[in-house]
Amino acid sequence: MDFHSQYPRGLRPLQIHVPLELEAVLTTWKPLVLLLAIACTTEGEEAPTACDAAADADMDGIDDCTEDELGTDPAAADTDGDGFSDGEELDCVSDPLDDTEACYKCGWAHNDPGDLETTGSGLGDVIADINFVDQCGEDVALYDFAQEYHILFMTAVW
Repeated sequence: MDFHSQYPRGLRPLQIHVPLELEAVLTTWKPLVLLLAIACTTEGEEAPTACDAAADADMDGIDDCTEDELGTDPAAADTDGDGFSDGEELDCVSDPLDDTEACYKCGWAHNDPGDLETTGSGLGDVIADINFVDQCGEDVALYDFAQEYHILFMTAVW
């Protein structure tokens, strides 16, 4: 019987390499180790390889392993195409997968926790999420300053 004929069509055993130091252990426990080590991959697909955390193929400041975890493209410095590299977007707390969300020109982080609700206009209440223009001339959402301290100069005219 051919070794590969015992597997369903389209599947093949995953090859594993065992260090020489473990050869004696494997010889003794061979049936158990083989039972635990058998894995299959689809025919034509390569077995997964270990990620190199030192590699940064697109030079965006995020290693390729982290890009895999985040779902960003390790071959494109700007995955969502919004003009900011994935590394710049992580630094300014912007989503590198969302082309509608980009870094603020002045460097403000996107800190809106998503669970703030306006409770009124009294002392201790949560103010509405108003938009205003910052010193860089860009519309900024007030809730993006959540959990930070900033000196804010405001004037009002009646």
